[in-house]
Amino acid sequence: MNRYLFLVLLACAGLIEAPHLAAAVEKPNIVFIMMDNLGYGELGIYGGGALRGATTPRIDQLANQGLRLTNMNMEPQCTPSRSSIMTGRFSMRSGTYAVSFGSEHHDGLTPWEFTIAESLSASNYATALFGKWHLGSNDGRLPNDQGFDEWFGIPRTSDEALWPSDPNYNPDLTPPEYVMEGVKGQGNRTKN
Repeated sequence: MNRYLFLVLLACAGLIEAPHLAAAVEKPNIVFIMMDNLGYGELGIYGGGALRGATTPRIDQLANQGLRLTNMNMEPQCTPSRSSIMTGRFSMRSGTYAVSFGSEHHDGLTPWEFTIAESLSASNYATALFGKWHLGSNDGRLPNDQGFDEWFGIPRTSDEALWPSDPNYNPDLTPPEYVMEGVKGQGNRTKN
């Protein structure tokens, strides 16, 4: 066996360091899309799309170019599902096993829960969340408090409040859901 092949085998076995043999590995981009009330078979990539009257070519392209994770046990509501995905734990263990109604109490993930965003940030990834959060609506429990560098969206869900133009709407009973934005270390603000 020649000397070069022997060094390659030792390097592959991790017995010696071989910086000249190791190529720089670039970190992959991660785009995770979570939809409420979307069935598995509604997307073209999983057999839906044109068969159901609507095509999803851009989502299909993203799925074909990336890694598709197709085996996960989902929770029956959005909050426990989001919690399980963000923490990698059963929602019962984080106290997010059901959707909480009303934001006057501390709902959602507790500040000591460790999220995938915090893990990615520790690996020098830039993290952002755009859209519905529904894992806490008070300061200390919003996305930029749970590891995201920035976020733009609603803290809860838009179906908790009727549109203000509805004649039956009463803001004293259910305040309107406002779009918010936040940056890690800079707090959150409402976008009116």
